[in-house]
Amino acid sequence: MDKSVLKPADLKPGDIFLCVFEHPGAEAYFDALINTIKYYNYKDEADRTKFLENALIILRGLIITFDDDIYTHASFWNGEAIVEAGLSGVNANPLEHYKDTITDVYRYQKDGNELGSNELPNTPLLEEAQKLVDQNLNYSYETAYLYILLCLTRWKRDEWITLMKDFLKAQLSENKSSYIELIFNIYHDKIVMLFEWMADEMIRQIVAYRKDDGLVCSETVAKIYNEALPIGNYHIEKPLSADSNPPLRSKQQDGEPIDEHILDTFIESLKELEKNDIYSAGSYSWGNAVDIEYTPHDLARSKNTYLAGRLDLT
Repeated sequence: MDKSVLKPADLKPGDIFLCVFEHPGAEAYFDALINTIKYYNYKDEADRTKFLENALIILRGLIITFDDDIYTHASFWNGEAIVEAGLSGVNANPLEHYKDTITDVYRYQKDGNELGSNELPNTPLLEEAQKLVDQNLNYSYETAYLYILLCLTRWKRDEWITLMKDFLKAQLSENKSSYIELIFNIYHDKIVMLFEWMADEMIRQIVAYRKDDGLVCSETVAKIYNEALPIGNYHIEKPLSADSNPPLRSKQQDGEPIDEHILDTFIESLKELEKNDIYSAGSYSWGNAVDIEYTPHDLARSKNTYLAGRLDLT
């Protein structure tokens, strides 16, 4: 899909930035899964950091895969700075912050009116964005789980297990892809158990999250629009599931080699699930999650937003 190139001078207050994430490759995902299992029961801050770093790789990959899109981060342009939820909380960051990021710019419209028109002045949005910055709201790594929960609950478990298998098979030569098929057949129940545990963990993190006043990136953008005065005037309508298939999709390269040693290590990690009793905390009805958040996909595919172009900071 062709995109217009937008220079800083082309940006408009109220623009929504959506950042592209590309799959790092099957071996990187295997390594992240192994370390997620290894550090899931972290005892200190160092191990917690390792767990979150590896989980974030998986979460980003799952977001673009199961959300059927290419974006994993969202932010708001106030005309002078980027208002976004980052590790240090909700802040206004300089535009140069996105110099090494592939960023698409989306714009808001409603009932045929463009943001910035007399019918849709952008001042209420800018005021709401500044309120969030002034509140010094925090951000927690754990709240990123909230995104993937929304993505996961849109799929039946066998569908996303099959997608994972097909993705990994695409990374192997034809004579080795049968190895992946064999792993998923033999360890199907354990792989389901692993991902169900991850989904349960996401819900636990959401429960903890809802007790604080932190924000995550897409929520920050949605909050600015949905709570700007008068409330409802700038509401971003979520796409219907039947209408939300995007024209863009992050693609994987076929035939990239995988070190078979890492496959063996992954199998050993799956065997450890029984010893570690990873799923002993009980299960949740994650398939019926309440629609409490926006994903980057929701912002991009809303009928109220359209792709204006790709940001060029060179």
